Amino acid sequence: MNKKFKVLAFTLFLGIAALPKVHAFGIGGQFNFSAGSIFAPGVAVAISPSDMTNIAANWYISSNDNIFGLTFDIVPLALPFVKFGAGSSFNFTLGAGLYGNLFVPKDKHDTEFNLGLRFPVGVNLLLINKVFEIYFHVAPSFGLDFVPKIDLDKPFFPMAVGAKFWIR
Repeated sequence: MNKKFKVLAFTLFLGIAALPKVHAFGIGGQFNFSAGSIFAPGVAVAISPSDMTNIAANWYISSNDNIFGLTFDIVPLALPFVKFGAGSSFNFTLGAGLYGNLFVPKDKHDTEFNLGLRFPVGVNLLLINKVFEIYFHVAPSFGLDFVPKIDLDKPFFPMAVGAKFWIR
């Protein structure tokens, strides 16, 4: 088998395996905070176009700067710790994703832009037949600064606490 066929077959397998989790839409909010210095803190809008994805966009304004942050995560692993009630469960989650941050200081000097990879590890609580979700995750992250110069970011550990309503 050639390499292209193997990649295509693996991609097709992942797509078919993910189909049961695609038919859902979640919207909510999350609070971002960090154990590092380059993640945009603050409140974010969280959107999930499927059971396996989470997109969070936030804009943090302080007295000295504006920080715009965007994350996109695919979370294919949700292992239940405890199941209770009608469709309710407490789960361990694991995924992979991307982040981007733009820092614009009020004085317009020292603007920074970075992109990188993140690996969210967390827990969620699904309630009321999986209509309401409360979650927490830590996402070890690393990447590159592109502005003002290309450089490696130090690894950092952004965290988020959030809630979503789901339409299934």
